[in-house]
Amino acid sequence: MAKTIRFAIFMLSACCAGLAFFTLHSFWAWAAPIAIFIAGSSLGEYAFTRLAKSDEKQRDLEDRVRNPPK
Repeated sequence: MAKTIRFAIFMLSACCAGLAFFTLHSFWAWAAPIAIFIAGSSLGEYAFTRLAKSDEKQRDLEDRVRNPPK
């Protein structure tokens, strides 16, 4: 459940960042999406940390160790 919420927050922030990129026509056209994306990713990780049980956190860490990003 916590992984789903983390993913939903991540996707929502990515959509908001894309929307901000296409609607702003100035200096903020590149700065705002980056800030929105970073804030959304941080909020997603915070929500996962608060909502996940210890065994779910353990499985997530094990998965990240077995399958590192490329």
